[in-house]
Amino acid sequence: MESVEVVMSELINVSTLLLVGVLGGMTAGTAFGFIWLTERRNPALGVWAASLWLGAAACAFYMLRPVVPDWTSVLFGNAVLAFAYGLIWLGFRLFEGCRPVVWKAAIGAVAWLPFVAIPLLRDEPALHAALAALVMSLYSLAIAWRLVQRRRIEPLPARLPTAVLFAAHGTLYAFRVPLLLLLPDLGLGATFDQSPLFIAGVFEALLFTLFLVVAMLTLIAQRDAHFHRKAANIDALTSLPNRAAFFRAAEALLQGGGGRGVLMVFDLDHFHFVNDRFGREEGDRALRAFAQVLHREVRPPDIVARVGDEEFALFMPSIRLDVGLSIAEYLCRRTEELKLMTDGGERIPLTTSAGVAAVADVGPDIGALMAAAGAALAEAKRIGRNRCRAYRVASKLHDRLVDDWLKTG
Repeated sequence: MESVEVVMSELINVSTLLLVGVLGGMTAGTAFGFIWLTERRNPALGVWAASLWLGAAACAFYMLRPVVPDWTSVLFGNAVLAFAYGLIWLGFRLFEGCRPVVWKAAIGAVAWLPFVAIPLLRDEPALHAALAALVMSLYSLAIAWRLVQRRRIEPLPARLPTAVLFAAHGTLYAFRVPLLLLLPDLGLGATFDQSPLFIAGVFEALLFTLFLVVAMLTLIAQRDAHFHRKAANIDALTSLPNRAAFFRAAEALLQGGGGRGVLMVFDLDHFHFVNDRFGREEGDRALRAFAQVLHREVRPPDIVARVGDEEFALFMPSIRLDVGLSIAEYLCRRTEELKLMTDGGERIPLTTSAGVAAVADVGPDIGALMAAAGAALAEAKRIGRNRCRAYRVASKLHDRLVDDWLKTG
């Protein structure tokens, strides 16, 4: 055992490692603090900044071990480090959009109060080290579990590697607990630089912190990129997919659809009259109300989107034309039943017309389907509105309307 201690003390200077921990924690904490000041919408950044500063403070306490009583440096250092881990856990909770539970973040640090207050417990260094390892292990494993649990909700690429990082770190510290209790000489030395477990723990903690900072920044960057990609595919007014996103999704379904599926195109009747009579704000409310009708009535893998000013599209990949026509008629009735009232108590009349086209009649091409459904929609408008029409292959009228629709865009 003595030879191991000598070799490790010669290869690794613990004081230098702790100094690196102090400077690294302060630098990373300051960087996260500045980022948080410019990104106040993400409170996790501020909490993580505080945790990194506390980690630096814990390293500073450990550095004092040769010049102050052990119980002072170790107990206060462990308490501060436990709170730092609690804040890391709290930061990830905030990152996931969950409400903060501050007492759970602080409970690890509070666990050290009896060791400070009761003299008998101050003289149990093995128990101190085991409790510290247990606290850090529990927080780390809890973070890993949360990252994996939320992976399906927000599939960021860095989630799994970060979860593995925390799981490995937590597992290592979990193994330290029985070692410290059963083999205290392995984990504790006359001085802190003669403890193999302490030296290995400091080295591993520095590597963990380095990878942790990279993981945190990567998660933040990936979330921002995910948000912007999502925003680029979503209509801001109705929160439905926009035209470009609809075309991409529909094309993907058509490629493996086996020649089945129905496209419905809806257009709100007399929408310009609604805007002129009641104002644009009420017109926007009407668009949102109709979008909600569509959103409530469809289920994956169906795709619904806003594809024009007052035009919406719904693609259902596994149904026949007659079923699609019935669904379109049902949605038209649901729209007519909407009771949109102005602040003055006047009802806003809202109806829609729909054109329906089947893949079996037109082919697996979204452009051709839009043209055919658009032609059927034009006929529904021509014969009175608030009704649905299906594209029929044998109809010469529809062929002419399709040509006209393609020419006009």
